[in-house]
Amino acid sequence: MKTRVILTLCVVFVGGLVSNANAQVIAGSPEDKAFQKIDAESNTDKKIALLQDFEKQFPQSKTLREVYLELMKIYQEKNDSAKVMEYGEKIIKVDADNLSALLTLSRAYALERKNLDRAVQYAQKAVDIATRMKSQPPPAGYSDEQWKQYIEGNEGLARNYLNYAKSLRP
Repeated sequence: MKTRVILTLCVVFVGGLVSNANAQVIAGSPEDKAFQKIDAESNTDKKIALLQDFEKQFPQSKTLREVYLELMKIYQEKNDSAKVMEYGEKIIKVDADNLSALLTLSRAYALERKNLDRAVQYAQKAVDIATRMKSQPPPAGYSDEQWKQYIEGNEGLARNYLNYAKSLRP
């Protein structure tokens, strides 16, 4: 149950990031129109194609992080760990402290028993980030209690993933 609450909070947070991406583009611009089309698409495979097309059309976009987060989330739902790792690494390249990507990559690498050193590194970084977040005020849309639960949940996941990844190393 606790895991489901944490995952729900993570999905809500990522969903907010995608909506936030629209606020980062100029209204009426080609980027904005592409995001509106992506947001309106309900077919997962078509949404993937639109997101990948966005990446090609706007390689310098400040919203690529949100595009990669959405792709990582979709591929996680499809249980495609290779694509999860691919897009997770792309997130890390544009946002090295992205907690969601660090947690997702650490888990994926550990479950696949690939790059266990990287799984440990990412999980440790996630623990460190969650610890730092405790001293930060909640972002807009979060109550103090929601923010506390979000941080505690993610810190707990990070510590679990760290311990798991360490246990798999020879």
